[in-house]
Amino acid sequence: MQNARGRKERVTRVSAYSQVVVKVGVERSYLIDRRTLQNLAECKSSEELISRLKRSIYRSVLKGIETPSAEELQYSLKEELIRLYRRMVDYSPEEIRSFLKDYISKLEIENLKALLRGKNVGVSQRTLVKRLHLSVEDIFGRRELFIQAIKDRDVKSVIERFRGTEYEPILLEGMHKYEETGSTKFFDFSLDRAYYENLLNSAEAVPWVDREIASSFAGTEVDLFNIVTIIRSKFLGYPSHSIYRMVTHRFYKLTESQIRTLISSESLDSVLNAIKKGYYGKFLPTLGRLEETLIKFKMAIKNFTSSALEKKRVMNPFTIASPLSLMVRKEVEVENLMMISSAIEFGWKPEDITSILF
Repeated sequence: MQNARGRKERVTRVSAYSQVVVKVGVERSYLIDRRTLQNLAECKSSEELISRLKRSIYRSVLKGIETPSAEELQYSLKEELIRLYRRMVDYSPEEIRSFLKDYISKLEIENLKALLRGKNVGVSQRTLVKRLHLSVEDIFGRRELFIQAIKDRDVKSVIERFRGTEYEPILLEGMHKYEETGSTKFFDFSLDRAYYENLLNSAEAVPWVDREIASSFAGTEVDLFNIVTIIRSKFLGYPSHSIYRMVTHRFYKLTESQIRTLISSESLDSVLNAIKKGYYGKFLPTLGRLEETLIKFKMAIKNFTSSALEKKRVMNPFTIASPLSLMVRKEVEVENLMMISSAIEFGWKPEDITSILF
């Protein structure tokens, strides 16, 4: 009886995942390999880079670029990432879509933060439309909400616009600090923290077959966020009580005791030394400039996560690892292309560009 039930569950799962597995296979064939990335790093200008990328899957999002620049290119690259995100959500089984959307909501939060910053400094509606990635709102059914918010006159009006959404309590909390200081950074802190806490909760709600994969992925994302937040906050000299409000209160490989130790450390060096002694110490590079250290740290963890998901996908393609592994690989690809575009504009040598790629 149990064997029969197990076979039925496997057949059901194969059927549920069949569409997304096929789509993942197709999209994987479009990914840019390492050698091609290295060749792209040899481009002499943004115009040349864009021209060469038009021969790839990116051609449809690049055709609208009027003035070749790293900024225009990077916007278009993210649009291609959003296209893939939406494809994965649309073709994935219903029971994992909520988690995938919760993960993707980081781009909606980027939109919201950019909108609040723009309203605070008086950015025009036309500029905001160009800066925000409204295409991601098609995944959440909120394009019209954001369009109307862009038309609002100020930060307070935008917050009123988002009443009734999951962002309402977060924005109202940040509004008190905004009225005191005139800074929107408190919205950023609160929105980021809420995103990562929700990601862990969402991972625990997927079917048990997918739960370990989703929880491991989400947990690593949360720990990385907390570590980077603490390091940057220590560098900027924020007091411990402020840092504690920025981090999540749920963790994965870290413990609350370890988080408190990092936050209460007297200096940035002591924070970095404490990290070296823990689970994530193996990902922390030899110290250099802080931003370079953080980039390499995030790069190492991203590669580790991508490899882990890829192994799980190969072992069993009929799990959440299939869409998730592709999404992460596409993110790495887009991040690499964005770094290449910026480095070319700054006049870097090809070998220096290649050295920073994920």
